[in-house]
Amino acid sequence: MATPSPAASLPQRLVSFFSRYPPQLHSAAVRRPAPRPKDAVVPQTPLPSPYTPDRDAKGTQGLKPNQWTPAHSLLVTSDNLRNPFLPHKRFGKWEGPRYGLRQQADLMKLAIKYNVEKLLPPSRKSPEFKEKRREERGLQVKGTGIGQKVKGHKWERTMESRLEDRRKAMEGMPEMVRQWKQRGHGRGWKQWPKRR
Repeated sequence: MATPSPAASLPQRLVSFFSRYPPQLHSAAVRRPAPRPKDAVVPQTPLPSPYTPDRDAKGTQGLKPNQWTPAHSLLVTSDNLRNPFLPHKRFGKWEGPRYGLRQQADLMKLAIKYNVEKLLPPSRKSPEFKEKRREERGLQVKGTGIGQKVKGHKWERTMESRLEDRRKAMEGMPEMVRQWKQRGHGRGWKQWPKRR
């Protein structure tokens, strides 16, 4: 009795992609990350933590566009063996990728579902690229980065001062009640004289 081939269990979309771009030539496992260019700018110090509790902290510059990063080294294409997920130059002009980002995302979701994502060519949608990029950039929530502020609503901006005023008033409340009673205000409403 013959065992079914792994390709038989894959959906037709992945089978046709792998027939057009065989994993032996195009997969991320075969394509090694690009070496660092000699003129590439490499950050000397690691990026600081993106969370800063101090809203007035001065910011540091993030990654520059021409900086070499491990995430971008994964996106490799060459003239003789073109990566269908990346743009490339042809006759001196840029030509778009064979598969757009939406198609790449759909293929990657299918591949992850069937546990064959390593057989796809490297792309911006691959989990490996996303993980490396997250390591480089850190948490990217607006306002939590160094030197960033979030305007927020006025009630949110003034909440700390209002809570502090309320706390001070509550601490001084017993003394205020004692003084109020000493002035004669604590007799009750029936003892007040009637107006004429």
